[in-house]
Amino acid sequence: MFVTIFRAVGFLFITLILCRYASAQTDGPNGDSKPAFLKYETWTPDVVEQLNGKAPRLKTAAGIQVISKPWNLGAVYYPYMTYLPDKKRLLMQLMWGQKIQTGIVYSDDGGATWSRPKRIGDGWSTGLTFLDGNRAVLKRDNRYWFTDDLGASWDRSVPAPPCRDGKPFYEDSPFFVDRDVKSGRVTRLWATGKKPDLACLLRTSDDGGRTWSPFRHIPQWGRTGEIVLHRAGNGNLVAACRVNLPQFEGKIDHFSGLGVSVSKDNGRTWSKLNILYAWGRHMSSMVTLANGDIVLTYVVREGYVDTADGFPQFGVESVISRDHGLTWDLDHRYLLAVWRGNRKSSELNSWFASPQRTATVLLPDKSLITAFGTGYRNKGRQGQRTHSPQDIAIVRWRVGDGRLSDEHAIADALFDSELRNVFDPQVSSYAMSDPDTD
Repeated sequence: MFVTIFRAVGFLFITLILCRYASAQTDGPNGDSKPAFLKYETWTPDVVEQLNGKAPRLKTAAGIQVISKPWNLGAVYYPYMTYLPDKKRLLMQLMWGQKIQTGIVYSDDGGATWSRPKRIGDGWSTGLTFLDGNRAVLKRDNRYWFTDDLGASWDRSVPAPPCRDGKPFYEDSPFFVDRDVKSGRVTRLWATGKKPDLACLLRTSDDGGRTWSPFRHIPQWGRTGEIVLHRAGNGNLVAACRVNLPQFEGKIDHFSGLGVSVSKDNGRTWSKLNILYAWGRHMSSMVTLANGDIVLTYVVREGYVDTADGFPQFGVESVISRDHGLTWDLDHRYLLAVWRGNRKSSELNSWFASPQRTATVLLPDKSLITAFGTGYRNKGRQGQRTHSPQDIAIVRWRVGDGRLSDEHAIADALFDSELRNVFDPQVSSYAMSDPDTD
């Protein structure tokens, strides 16, 4: 009897070890391990590449899909995505069409499948943010709109108050939400934005968005706006800021850069802007991992070199801070998606294939989903406000666990140097391509 029990226990132990080994995803130069979510055929298997100095890049298996393509809505753009943990639901706000419409889509299977867009109103909208329970909020038509049923209905709203001088306040990022540690209920909303003559404004609400504090101008954030706030594991407030440097005045706004400012006293004072990139990277999103590392994603609209045959390249990248937002590991950043433009750089409007917005969420299995807009198959129809088609793509990926080099040449370089800002992605394959030009 004891021999039988021993054999059974031994077999169970070996089985558990094998299962653990099979589910492990060790990073290496080939990215061979297959994550469980790729069992869904909607995901196209992909590889996320991580820079590693002079050593070979580390590659991690990932999945990608262009979720908007089956909808046939023409131009679909500017995704805001959040996660409702109680129901394990991904909720995404997006817009489409020449006459702008706002809608909601959702996924209950980790991004594998998505509902068709449900229109909730006309006009530009911003900032979809999870609150608590089944509740979320977004801004549209100068009002804050709330859902209490996982995004099914949006029939409750309150006015978004203007600035005290009567000028409108334009949010351009999601709210940041503080919650009670025990109950998870919202204790404070933080909103960033701008008015017609002044950017980098901050205000807060302690009653769920019904009333707001006076605006504060934060000069350390620069002068452009598009400020994304995040709470680090040690309590720091981290602001990822789109920046416009004087040398790029008059150029297309794709030359905006990206910087970070940190507050160690809950927003009362802020550090001088730490400029990560002088140009070409912005539209950011942040999440904090269980170990306290902050993952920052952003679009790359300028800074990638052209291909050998003269086409621009665009992408979405991610970089990590391991000290609560003070410094960032630029030498070991991740290339989440890279694609080639469908017009040569010498042609008019070659930038139409570029990306816009990123939204990243952390899932219970420790993987991440990053949503972004892309014009990879944009035909640039003239005479239209929004060039068509545009798409929403998502990448499901994870932070690697491979051995990193100790190089930090990029991080040590001047923020406006070519080493910091000019890069040839040289990926093994493009994440997506326009079938009409390939």
